[in-house]
Amino acid sequence: MNNVIKKYFFITLCFLLSSCSSIVSPIVENRGYVFDDTLLDKISLNKTAPDDIIDLLGSPSTTSAIDSSIWYYIFSKAETIAFYHPEITDRRVLAITFNEEDKVSNIKYYSLEDGKVVSFIDRKTPTRGRELTVIQQLFGNLGRLGAGSLPGN
Repeated sequence: MNNVIKKYFFITLCFLLSSCSSIVSPIVENRGYVFDDTLLDKISLNKTAPDDIIDLLGSPSTTSAIDSSIWYYIFSKAETIAFYHPEITDRRVLAITFNEEDKVSNIKYYSLEDGKVVSFIDRKTPTRGRELTVIQQLFGNLGRLGAGSLPGN
């Protein structure tokens, strides 16, 4: 009888440990454009047109807001461990610039190390006016009739 209990305990322990391994291993998410270096080698400066870029790489992830002659292809890799927030572990950005003749004039690569952290300020601007309590909000309009609710309007 004692061996049977040990056997069930061992099986339960193995099951729990195998289920915990999925919690510890990260969940990997690949987001955005998936880079293919063989396709990137086919782009030549002052020869490749925007239509050729779309045929090779597809439509860009985004274009420049100021000058639409810069196209961006963006890839990021995020890993999530257990219940924590996802952490970006890899980022690649390809920026393709076109000149006036609609040919590729510049190609730049950016990585995660090239990015800058922007800190947000949590200050709030106060609004002017009366602060109403919940009771005042609920019962504030009792007894008031608007011009639209009067008979004949």
